[in-house]
Amino acid sequence: MSQEHNEDLSTLYDAITKERGKPLDFWEVSALLEVYGIRDIDAQNDYGFENVFSMAKYMMRYENMKTYPVKSLVNFEELPPFWIRVFKNYLRGLAFAMPMFVQIFFTLSIGYAIWSGIDMDQMKATVIAVGTFLALIVTGASAQAIGRKGLFYLKQGEVILASNITKVLLNVGYAFVVIIGIVLIAFNLFFEVFPTYYFFIMIAFYFLLSLLFLNISIYYMFEEYNNILYFFLAGIVFVYIAHGIFKVRLPEAQFIALVVLDIVISILAYRRLNDLKNKDLKSEGELLPRASILFYSLIPFYMYGFLYFVFLVTDRLVAWSANVEAKPYFIWFNVPYELGLDWALIALVLLMGLTEISIHEFMYRINDMVVKYKYKEYKNFNNEIYYFFKKFNIVYAVLSVIIILFTYYVIYFVHNHTNYEFTKNFFDSFTPFVYWVAAISYVFMVNGLMNVLFIFSFSRQNFSLKAIGVATIVNLIVGVILSRMFGLEYAVYGLLVGSIVFWAYSFAYSVKMFKKLEFYYYSSF
Repeated sequence: MSQEHNEDLSTLYDAITKERGKPLDFWEVSALLEVYGIRDIDAQNDYGFENVFSMAKYMMRYENMKTYPVKSLVNFEELPPFWIRVFKNYLRGLAFAMPMFVQIFFTLSIGYAIWSGIDMDQMKATVIAVGTFLALIVTGASAQAIGRKGLFYLKQGEVILASNITKVLLNVGYAFVVIIGIVLIAFNLFFEVFPTYYFFIMIAFYFLLSLLFLNISIYYMFEEYNNILYFFLAGIVFVYIAHGIFKVRLPEAQFIALVVLDIVISILAYRRLNDLKNKDLKSEGELLPRASILFYSLIPFYMYGFLYFVFLVTDRLVAWSANVEAKPYFIWFNVPYELGLDWALIALVLLMGLTEISIHEFMYRINDMVVKYKYKEYKNFNNEIYYFFKKFNIVYAVLSVIIILFTYYVIYFVHNHTNYEFTKNFFDSFTPFVYWVAAISYVFMVNGLMNVLFIFSFSRQNFSLKAIGVATIVNLIVGVILSRMFGLEYAVYGLLVGSIVFWAYSFAYSVKMFKKLEFYYYSSF
């Protein structure tokens, strides 16, 4: 064979193995040739071989004439040092949950926030809470779908498709909000569940918060948590200006703030999506999947988002509906119960930072190890990732105890050394009991969410849906039984048992998954 022919084959070998590790055998070279577009007819006519396989066998002589890049999906040299990236990812996780913290912090510090107020009469507090819960439940499904599909296209670099799909899913979310709103209005007209004025407050909060949560989901898709925090802080400022300076009553001041916030975020969000479409990516397609296929693939995420928020609010609704004979309506806001949960939610926010660490470090390690172990060494691969999983759970358990105790003793210290009104309320009733049970519940719930993140990463979303579904049912049943037998504060045990079930269900599946990780990893693509 001529030197010129050998040079052509050598150049071809360099081309097919570019940015790849050293081929294992001629079978891999054959596959690379076929991926490159070389057929048997090309091997015969252009290179003089009988077929691609004989061509690949010949080309194996070039394997020692080339320097190959080290196979790696993660370049740790380009990443920050371990403790620095852990700290950054923890802050990132905090930023994800920070809007919740801002709402709780200002409610407990100045007495009101964007959709809450401690000094409101119980009837207003009740209908505002119901409107908020409805907004979370109705929009939670669409927010999950947007986060899943929109972020998927963004990670693939298909920004035009990301823009198009997000607009479609947003419109579906708006449609859900309007349809449920019409049903609520019709229901109240016929059955007069709430007086007209209070129903107006409820439905106004429902619509305004639904619009806010749907538009905010776009920024979650872009993973721009800082901007979300700024929006919520701006909302607090709007409420303060209207109520604190111009003396507009609550909740009217909150209506004004939400209207302004919704208009601003809607404009910015749609501009953000349109900016994606203005990028010059000529090779990119714009055609979305068929509607039936698209929504069929997203049904598990819609259901998971719906059930997740139902799970979060179930114990409140169960507690507030206990002792009906002593209340003017079937559901009645309870301040001591709500204060216990609000303080526990601060512990939840601090715990949520750990989820970001877990998923990032998990992905770093699995993508690093998957190229270091050969297929015959799959047990070592499984064991190493499983060891990381066990070690992280031990660290999480220790940090959880520290966070819960830290939150409680901050309240205790402020109560004993200041005249701060809202910490006094904390010790007035059964609030500490609710705090401890709820905080422990959130420890299990957040750990369950970590497990679900691992499970989602391997495309096992149907199992995650079963876990949250069973946990929600258990939450409801346990809460109803205990609150009716012993008192409304015992509804929090529904949250605890439901969280434990959610954790145990997801933890057991995660252990099973990590012990056979080679199967779950490759079957997820």
